[in-house]
Amino acid sequence: MAAVLGFVTGVFVATIHHISHDHAGYTTPAALVEHFVPRLIATVTVCALLSALAAAIHNRLVQKR
Repeated sequence: MAAVLGFVTGVFVATIHHISHDHAGYTTPAALVEHFVPRLIATVTVCALLSALAAAIHNRLVQKR
């Protein structure tokens, strides 16, 4: 569940970041896609992994109590 939450968070963060900066150098829709998709994949991967890692650490700490 944590990885799914991280995935959704990553999509949101990547989309907001993409919308918030200037795209003057990208004249075609294909260029925008080539610019956005790798960043989307990287952001989603990192957010999902961090979320899953945080959940695993939390679960381990709760188990030790």
